[in-house]
Amino acid sequence: MRKLKYYGYIYNNMVNKITSWNYLEPLLFKDWVHLSEISKAMEKNHSVVRQHLNEFEKRGILERKNLGKMTFYKIKKNPLLIDVISLVEKSKLIKQSDDLHIKEVVDFLHNTLSEDNKAAIFGSSVKDAKKAGDIDILLIGKINFDIKQLERNINKKVHLINVKKLEDVSPALKEEIKSKHLIVQGCEEIIKWLI
Repeated sequence: MRKLKYYGYIYNNMVNKITSWNYLEPLLFKDWVHLSEISKAMEKNHSVVRQHLNEFEKRGILERKNLGKMTFYKIKKNPLLIDVISLVEKSKLIKQSDDLHIKEVVDFLHNTLSEDNKAAIFGSSVKDAKKAGDIDILLIGKINFDIKQLERNINKKVHLINVKKLEDVSPALKEEIKSKHLIVQGCEEIIKWLI
């Protein structure tokens, strides 16, 4: 019985650590962000959010500045920046995979793409795939599968943008992807492109 409690503690501790990374999500690819904006995005009160962000500041991941009574945060440029953002992006993907449409798309892409491909879901489906009219997917590299199969699986239209390399994406589309996205494959390369 004692071991079960111990393993339960390890699992809960692991979940808490993963959940903590989610507090960085509202700061991704942005400059200074006000504490209230982060709290609103996380749907948590200021004191809880501040506690997590201060911990990241102590670890050298965040910078903080105060203007009067207002507190702003941003992700600090450091040698581990790509790794930190990758953790946040993976955590975001796992969280959004609770949506069955997103989970099905992620599963389909993981099972059909080669290691050389990069993929991201973007647009309105990132926030709520069930309500979205379609699922927007950016695929980098050569593909050899039938997108109609995915559409049948999720019972939604898929808007597929396929380019040879990330640099072929227009600046306007890049900004749209930067604002709402889930990186499915090629996380580090896509992050470097978005920064």
